Amino acid sequence: MIDGKLYLAGRSDFSPAKLYLQAGGFQLHAEGNHTVTGSIDQLRVANRLGNIARKITLPDGSVFETKDNDAVDTAFANNNQSSGFMGFVHMLERNMALAIFSIFITAGVLFASFKWGLPAASHVVAHALPASANQALSGNVLAFLDKYFLDESQLDEQQQEKIRQHFIDRIVPLYLAEDAPEFKLHFRLWPLGEDGSIPNALALPSGDIVVTDRFIELAQYQDEIDIVLLHEMGHVVERHSLQQVIEGSAIIIVVSMAFGDVSWLADMGVGVGSFFISSFYSRSHETEADQFAYEHSLHAGINPASLGLILTRMEQDMLFDGSDSSSDKTNNKKSKPDTEATDPNEANDESLSGYFSTHPSSAERTAMGKRFQTCFEQGLTVCPETNFK
Repeated sequence: MIDGKLYLAGRSDFSPAKLYLQAGGFQLHAEGNHTVTGSIDQLRVANRLGNIARKITLPDGSVFETKDNDAVDTAFANNNQSSGFMGFVHMLERNMALAIFSIFITAGVLFASFKWGLPAASHVVAHALPASANQALSGNVLAFLDKYFLDESQLDEQQQEKIRQHFIDRIVPLYLAEDAPEFKLHFRLWPLGEDGSIPNALALPSGDIVVTDRFIELAQYQDEIDIVLLHEMGHVVERHSLQQVIEGSAIIIVVSMAFGDVSWLADMGVGVGSFFISSFYSRSHETEADQFAYEHSLHAGINPASLGLILTRMEQDMLFDGSDSSSDKTNNKKSKPDTEATDPNEANDESLSGYFSTHPSSAERTAMGKRFQTCFEQGLTVCPETNFK
């Protein structure tokens, strides 16, 4: 006998009731002389979850509810409907060690999915999409940047044309593929405060590459401009913008499935976690773009050390607001950079702030640069894998 209460079909009130199970059949007696009989196979028993009241649905749609879960488990031992996933959940509830182990396994699977699975999937999807997807993603981005962030370039028209023509004649042909986008070079001024400006280069998915006046001013050698442009081409070729959109959308979907309405997640710290994950993905994309730039620089005879030198100079310019770098402007020189000069990238920045960075650490970039520098000094156009060990 199992004590509980009966909710008649279509009614919200209940009556105390008793359920009897015997010889493959059942009898249910409720107050008011209400009796229901039938085969035990006609009953639908809800899966057990902790000590939550159990519901048993009768053939006519009425529901018998009881908190005596142990009695239900015993009575329906031969007709146990708690199988599959819910049966596994109930087993975890009764075994603390197994439950803790399952938590660690689940956390490990989630970690692996976000760290390796999602980037790999986004890479496949991004490269499977047609080239028009990159164009659609770019849309009116350059017009938006021009309206809210960028100003017209103050560089001499002749200087702009010289750099642009060099880019078209020498750098663009380094990547010859049937699906190669049409690369275009744009010059802009990115104001910073009243008198300063930002040194930067950025690529749009469409193949449009924007370089700022301050970046050109800081470049002491043509190689430094060329290798940065190769880096930006790498972002376009590897479709990093599309991958970021896919990865970001997947994170939002997973979080929404787990928590429902995500508007409050920032207060709970989930937004911070998503930022960490996105930063990791961005750093991996920067590493791929570095790899692309280094590999193609060897074919063009561009010194791989140029990337570390110009990036360091740009970083210092932002830190000191350009006050120390204006005196050493020597634009578009064809001579090679002094690779023996002290490279501030040697500094190891393995601090917590490095995790917030959307770029690889200076130590990581320096290590990769040194490997390709060795190949460059050996006169190689392809850097064997042995140079990476």
